[in-house]
Amino acid sequence: MYRARWHSGVALVITMVAAVALVLSLSTNAEAQEDQIMEVSLTQSRDSGVSGNATFQDVEGGVEVTLQMQNLPEAGIKHINHIHAGGTCADDRAGRTAPVTIPLETITAQKDGTGSATTTIEDVSAAQLFGEDKERFILLHAETKEGEGVPPGIACADLAPLPDTGGIRPATLFLAGAISVFGVAGGLFILQRRIGAEN
Repeated sequence: MYRARWHSGVALVITMVAAVALVLSLSTNAEAQEDQIMEVSLTQSRDSGVSGNATFQDVEGGVEVTLQMQNLPEAGIKHINHIHAGGTCADDRAGRTAPVTIPLETITAQKDGTGSATTTIEDVSAAQLFGEDKERFILLHAETKEGEGVPPGIACADLAPLPDTGGIRPATLFLAGAISVFGVAGGLFILQRRIGAEN
């Protein structure tokens, strides 16, 4: 009788430890998957011929945004660029640009027509920038000329909402794991009582 109880007790402990380890492992994997890297392609606006891409990578404390442009019209020219919120590239190209919400580092055109810049945006994630709460786009502007205000956009990309991947969030995994642990523990406890009653 005592041996049966001892075996069932050991089985209970092993099962609980294994279940907790599994939950922690799945939770860590899910959190790692939330650190995302997204890339969008900037296409020409106003027949500029300028194009490029922007990469959004989660880093500690925020998001690192890297723009790499090509076919810039003139070497040495500085191009301001921003993330705008409350509209799309189509709106901007129709003359209805949205307000600037996040300024990005200025790009200086090189002799080969390329240019790049990296900006770290604090206290936000890539998923939030691509979220469904507000339309956003990234816009590279033409040369800034004194007295003429903000120049028009020459390349643009919408930050479209991310598709639902069907992933499971860590909190959900933890809850499911906890339920499993208590379910197994309860089953083994009942089994232990029955063994004890039979003996």
